[in-house]
Amino acid sequence: MKKASPPELQNLNGVTASDALVYARQALSGKRIALIGFPEAAAAELTRIVTEAEGFTRSLSLEIHPSAEVLKPFELILTNVELAAGSVWLNREELSAVSERCVAVGQTPVLLMLATQSRLPYRECSVWPAAGGDLLLRCMLALQSGVNRGPRSAPPGSTVVLADDDPSVTSLVRLALQRNGMTCEVASNGGDALKLIEKLKPVAAVLDVGMPNIDGFEVLSRLRNNSEIAQTRVILLTGCEQESDILRGFSLGADDYVIKPFNPMELMMRLKRAIGRI
Repeated sequence: MKKASPPELQNLNGVTASDALVYARQALSGKRIALIGFPEAAAAELTRIVTEAEGFTRSLSLEIHPSAEVLKPFELILTNVELAAGSVWLNREELSAVSERCVAVGQTPVLLMLATQSRLPYRECSVWPAAGGDLLLRCMLALQSGVNRGPRSAPPGSTVVLADDDPSVTSLVRLALQRNGMTCEVASNGGDALKLIEKLKPVAAVLDVGMPNIDGFEVLSRLRNNSEIAQTRVILLTGCEQESDILRGFSLGADDYVIKPFNPMELMMRLKRAIGRI
C-alpha cells in the first residue's frame, strides 16, 4: 500500500526536485557572495557551485571585521565557522550589522556544537562538505528570509554616464546599457565626466577609478559634494582588488563596485540594484 504524502507536500503542483534546484539557482543568479575564511580548495569548490548558478564570489580572510564597509555590496556572507573559533565571526554583538546576510558553513558536529552552546548568530547553516544542492537551498532560504530584495529595472530611457578611457570597455558597457533600455553617454576622462553629469543629471554614473586627468575617486568626491548631482548612483570600475581601495570608494559614497575584467551581466545587475534604491 502506497504511503500518502504528508499534507505539506501535496500542494506542490507537480514541482520536482530538479525544478526546486532550478529555483534555487535562479535565486542566486546575479548575487554577490563573500566567502570568509575558506582554504583555497574549499573556496574554489564553493565558487564553482555559485558560478554555475550565475552568482559571483569573493574570498576574504577572517581578519575582515563584520562591520567593514567592504562587506556592503554582498547579498550573502558564507563563513567557515570551523576556522572562526576565537574570532569576531562567532560573536553575536560583532555580527549584529551583517547577521541577516550570514550563512554558517561547517561540518555537522561543529554546527551542532555551536548551535547548542551559543545559538549561532547566523541566518542559515549549511553542512560542508556536502552536495551543492544543499548549499544552494540554504543560500536561497537566507535570501528569502532576509531583508534584501532583487534589483528593479531602470525606467525606460534612463541616462547613464560612463567614464572610461578604454574603448573596448566603453563599447561593451554601452551595448549592455542599450540592451537594457538605457541611454549611455561616454567620457574618456574625469573632467569630461563631471561636466556630463552636471549637464545631464543622469540616474547613474559608471566611473573607472584609473582615469587620466581626474581619477574616479576624485570625480565621486566632487559629485557627492555637489547638491545638484549628489543623488546620482555611482558604480566604480576598478582593476584592483585591494580592500583599502574598495573601502576608500565606499567612504566617498560609492553605491557599488565591479572589478575588471568584469562580466557585463554583473555590471548591469549592480547598476539596476543601485538604481532600485532611489
